[in-house]
Amino acid sequence: MARLTRRQQQEEDKHRISKILWYLYCTFLVLALVIIIKIVKIQYFWEPDPETVEYFQPTRYESKTKPERGAIMDMNGRLLAISTPMYNIKMDCEVLEEEFKTAKTAREADSLETDWRKKARLMCDRLPEVLAKDGKTSDYYYNLIMKHRDSDSLPGRRDVLITKNIDHRTYLKLCELPLFNEGQYKSGMKKTEIETRQYPYGTLAARVIGDIRISKENPEQNRFVGIEGEYDYILHGTEGKQWMKRTDKGSIADPDSTAVEVVNGNDIRTTLDIDIQDIADRALRKNIGDDAEIEGGCVVVLDVKTGAVRAMVNLQRNREGELGENFNMAIGRPGEPGSIFKAVTLAALLEDGKVKLSNRIPTNHGRIAEMPEITADHYITDWERNKKTSSISIQDGFKISSNYVFRRLVLDHYGDKPEKFIDKLYEYKLNDAYAFDLEEKGGTKSRVPDPKSSGWSRSTLPSTAIGYSVMETPLNIAAFYNAIANKGKMMKPYLIESHEKDGRVVQKFGPQILNATTFSKATADSLTKALTMVTLEGTGATRLKNAKCTVAGKTGTARMVLDPGERKGSRDPYKDIDGRRKYQATFVGFFPAEDPQYTAIVTVYTKPTTKSVYGGVIPAMTFRELVDQVWSLDSRWGEELNERAGVPDMTPKYIATRSGSVIPVPDVKGMGLKDALYAIENNGYVCQYEGIGHVVSQVPEAGTECRKGETIKVILR
Repeated sequence: MARLTRRQQQEEDKHRISKILWYLYCTFLVLALVIIIKIVKIQYFWEPDPETVEYFQPTRYESKTKPERGAIMDMNGRLLAISTPMYNIKMDCEVLEEEFKTAKTAREADSLETDWRKKARLMCDRLPEVLAKDGKTSDYYYNLIMKHRDSDSLPGRRDVLITKNIDHRTYLKLCELPLFNEGQYKSGMKKTEIETRQYPYGTLAARVIGDIRISKENPEQNRFVGIEGEYDYILHGTEGKQWMKRTDKGSIADPDSTAVEVVNGNDIRTTLDIDIQDIADRALRKNIGDDAEIEGGCVVVLDVKTGAVRAMVNLQRNREGELGENFNMAIGRPGEPGSIFKAVTLAALLEDGKVKLSNRIPTNHGRIAEMPEITADHYITDWERNKKTSSISIQDGFKISSNYVFRRLVLDHYGDKPEKFIDKLYEYKLNDAYAFDLEEKGGTKSRVPDPKSSGWSRSTLPSTAIGYSVMETPLNIAAFYNAIANKGKMMKPYLIESHEKDGRVVQKFGPQILNATTFSKATADSLTKALTMVTLEGTGATRLKNAKCTVAGKTGTARMVLDPGERKGSRDPYKDIDGRRKYQATFVGFFPAEDPQYTAIVTVYTKPTTKSVYGGVIPAMTFRELVDQVWSLDSRWGEELNERAGVPDMTPKYIATRSGSVIPVPDVKGMGLKDALYAIENNGYVCQYEGIGHVVSQVPEAGTECRKGETIKVILR
């Protein structure tokens, strides 16, 4: 074979190198593709072995942040319910002990330990003063701490409880004590924050404000009451959530997870006026408290122009005879209203043009020919005691609350068409035609009889005319009387004014007209005249004639149906075998009669009793006290009361007393907004605030003596 030339050899070598490079290129290309495919597979399709994943990944857990529950306020922003932080304080009794032992010399170690114990002694000497509520001595605290510091027989019990359920102010005082003022890592002090629900006015409006009780063992025992229960979805807020990873250097947020931000609950501003609530509560307690035969009672106060509920009191006697708010009778306990319903009957007659107040009707000595079964019970005994009067005016019949007059009138004018009268009751919203802001679990609703039902008889119409055969809640009756005070315009009673967030209105509610012309102004004026005569000359005059302003109102007394067990075998549904009866006695009206501002109803309920209970006695007495105190409280009418509503003291000790017109401004520096509002407004001041975070300054300064109603400005950062 001929030898290749030099040039040919070079070409051969170049070709061989090109082939090698091509093979290398293809090899690397394949490897790159394999690596890319592997990466994609790992990234999107590979899953680790569940049994070994824990060895490759840090522990992952969900961290939850509870939202701050919204506050409940009265119409003026005074706090009725608020969530405040409380603290449990523990102490690590072995703090720095090991560090002291590692000192350069034994003398230095002893010196450090001795110095620490001196500080602990000084701290314990002051603890009884700061924690006076616990009732412990300084020696108790010191011995407790030293027992755990010196003993080796208490493994795992380094931390001891110093105190629990203390407020923010007390916590700040603890932080100022010797040793505790050096922080957690030198003093060993540890705090655990616990959110608690505080009710600054104690039991006032307790059933309206309500509460929530959750049973972990039995969900059927969960309790949702009042505003707290009905509007839990507004007050609760939204829980914050974040996935965390545990590492050697502590927990960190998982960047691959989505965090849910905590959203605090909204505040609720009610229409209640806590001063009027307190007046009504004290007046009712005073007049029924000593009478063991009174089961309980309720009071409702409405603003005439708006229908806003300014007070709602519900008192019931427990087994021990003590009065408390256990059931909302004002909205959940309808009953036969008795003679207060005669205003409804009179309104229908006047509006239909059937009668005038001055019209006279024959008395017939109290007998109704169409109803021979009606006997002496329905004589006008207090008017024609000697049966000498042959006729009576409708106004006088209303004034003395004559059953005969109103039975006679409805039979004469609606006897052939009772549905026309019943239709009026529907127009007056007496069939529970509107939804109130609260519902009472276990309660029932108002209802009126139906002429087409099987239960209707010839006695139903005249019985309804005087407040029997019809079931009405106190709130429904109050709404009707409020329409009279409002010249025929019926307003829906309401309790919730607005939902608020950080002082800003999120959702506004307000007055709502149920019927702009429930009846004419002329009818309202005639009814007002008739109701005023009741308190000046009629059944309400004894207690209300000399009130601080003129009252337009009506008394009413109704016998209540006894439960089968209460009858003790009696066939009479209204009386037991011993002759005892139960009564529902009421006074309802508005004031001042000339320019109505408030409508109120007072209803009391008795146990079975042999004595008679009338609306013109206990209910009228309670109404009188309510009128006089509210009149004096309102600057539009009269002078300020020397002593305003004395609300129960249920506030923490760091809140100053509300008694007296001049009090020192509380120190709120370091507090969060809720705590600051709580401290300031429950001392009678108005709080203005700027910023977020904690209070860094306040004007006026703490300790400055100011008058109630003045503004305290706080800056938060």
